[in-house]
Amino acid sequence: MVRSASAEELLRDAREATGTPNVREAVRELTLHALRSRPLTATHIATVAITVGKGIESSDVPPTAPVRETHRGAWAGLEEAVGRALLAMELAAREFAEGRARLESDERERLIAEIAQLERALGEGWAPPGTVPAALRARIESAIALLRHAQPDGTAATGQSAPQPAGGGLSAVASGVLVGLSEGAREKQPGGR
Repeated sequence: MVRSASAEELLRDAREATGTPNVREAVRELTLHALRSRPLTATHIATVAITVGKGIESSDVPPTAPVRETHRGAWAGLEEAVGRALLAMELAAREFAEGRARLESDERERLIAEIAQLERALGEGWAPPGTVPAALRARIESAIALLRHAQPDGTAATGQSAPQPAGGGLSAVASGVLVGLSEGAREKQPGGR
C-alpha cells in the first residue's frame, strides 16, 4: 500500500490536479494513488471518488484554460481511475464465483449490499448528480452478479476440489488486482519501466 492521504489532503490535491496541463492524467493518477492507499472496498472507492469529485468541482481553474475542457478532462481521469478500481473488484469477484477463493455466506451478502450501495453513493458525488457513467454501472452490476454466483463457504459450483482461502476476502484480492492493473498500465506508457 502507498501512503494514505487525509480527506483534506486529497481534496486539496484534486483541486491542484485540475490546474495542471494534463488534467486527465493528473486526476487519474491522484485517484489511483488514493485508491491503492487502503484495502479496496466499495466504501473506499466511493469515498475517494466523491472527495476527488468535490475537488474537481471546487477547483479554481486558471482563466487561460478552457474551463469546460478542463472539467471534462478531470472527470474523465476520475472515471478512468474508478473504472480501473471497479475492474479490480469485478476480477476479484470472478475468483470467488469460479470457486478459486472463499466467502462466508453472510460476508457474500454484505459485499453484495455494499457494492450495490456504491452506485448510489457515486451518483450523489458525480457531476452532474445522479449520472454515474454507464461503463461504471456495468462494472458494478457485473461484480454483483459474479458474487451472487459465488458459492457460500467456499464450495465451488463446478464441483472442483475445495478452494484456497482468500486471505482477507474480496478486498485483499481486489487490492492486489488493482496494483497489478496499475503496474501494467504504467509499463505500457511511453517512458514506463
